[in-house]
Amino acid sequence: MKVTVFGNSDAGHIRELNEDSFVICGFENGEAQGFCILADGMGGHNAGEVASSMATKIISNELAQSDLHGGENEIVSQITASLDYANNEIYRKSISSRETSGMGTTAVVVYINGSTAYIANIGDSRAYLIDREEMRQITVDHSIVQNLLDSGSITPQEARNHPEKNIITKALGTEPCEDYDIFEFPLRQGDKILLCSDGLTDMLEDSRIIDIIRSNESDEAAVNSLIAAANEDGGKDNITAILISFNGEE
Repeated sequence: MKVTVFGNSDAGHIRELNEDSFVICGFENGEAQGFCILADGMGGHNAGEVASSMATKIISNELAQSDLHGGENEIVSQITASLDYANNEIYRKSISSRETSGMGTTAVVVYINGSTAYIANIGDSRAYLIDREEMRQITVDHSIVQNLLDSGSITPQEARNHPEKNIITKALGTEPCEDYDIFEFPLRQGDKILLCSDGLTDMLEDSRIIDIIRSNESDEAAVNSLIAAANEDGGKDNITAILISFNGEE
């Protein structure tokens, strides 16, 4: 399949510093081989920016140096190893000084190998699959609100306005060891994958996100329109989005 991809990030209207970070690697000449990483940092001072930047750099370096042309088990193993290495390095940095104490970051990684997608996540940055019929969330948030949803204690509408909706239960760099959710699924012509930080999903309902994506002809126009819409609705957090489109045979 021929692949197009575009990503962008904006600080929003409230926060002075953009603590989101993203990387796009591969996909040369539209080839369906490459990966994207998105991270949303947290911590005092500029520690969140440090954590997210470390995550994207370390994970991308590890994946770029790995031979990921093997089978499913090898690909999953390499993605997990890259996240482990990033987690260890961020944790070591966080305990090395008062300025970086307690820092951490979400991370969502998508690796495309031909007509198969592998997605890993920790925290509440999300990956969505958009096909001909619908947009559905692939990742599951690691958050207090998600736990309440899973237990049936609150409704999805209550979750959007819950006072603890931004408190996550897992992050890279906050513990010496972490585990991650990993998903694998086939891709079809016309599919799209959206990676985004919560600065987008907190501002825009899923229905509006998919309407914006479908009303724009290019990945670049869609991503920039999503960021603009989130800012128009308040821009209360940093906003980052990456859109990958699978456009059929080359």
